[in-house]
Amino acid sequence: MTDGATDTAGLGLGKQLRSLREKRGMSLRALASRVDVTASFLSQVERGLCSPSLATLRQLAQVFEVPVFQLLVEFEVDRPVVRSDERVTIELPHAPVVYELLSSGAARRIEMFTMLIRVPNVNLVRRLSTPTEECLHILSGTLSIEFAGETHILQAGDSVTYEGMSLTSLMALGDEELHMIAAVTPPSF
Repeated sequence: MTDGATDTAGLGLGKQLRSLREKRGMSLRALASRVDVTASFLSQVERGLCSPSLATLRQLAQVFEVPVFQLLVEFEVDRPVVRSDERVTIELPHAPVVYELLSSGAARRIEMFTMLIRVPNVNLVRRLSTPTEECLHILSGTLSIEFAGETHILQAGDSVTYEGMSLTSLMALGDEELHMIAAVTPPSF
């Protein structure tokens, strides 16, 4: 459990969580047992009194079969343009990454976002529950990425495409922040 996710990340979380849970006819207890937290904790999240960890958000997204972003904001599916000053930004406490959503809508088949990695030499790989195809484009900094048994070092201007299930390591190198654009299909964040 964490307390104090940034205001942007907390917007709509409780509302989205309650809506998804009620649409599926799930009780708080049933949902809590599937994500290994208490019903009381989920009730507090739904009321905006506390924020779940990133790991819990991922588990919730997996249960509801939606991207993590959908839990955090209300999407306007019919809006094809995302203005630079209207992007959804997610920065969780104690996380070395800031995400900014570039694509619109939760019902899309591709998800695009930027990642700003502030802490070097931290492996950011997370286990996926479904296969994805992913593409990264480095804007600044240096990326070390390992997939399919090979390690690649990428600099600004470089891109890489890979199967998400084969990813074993993803980390910034050096003292400079790593800034990159990511595209994932199907959406998994």
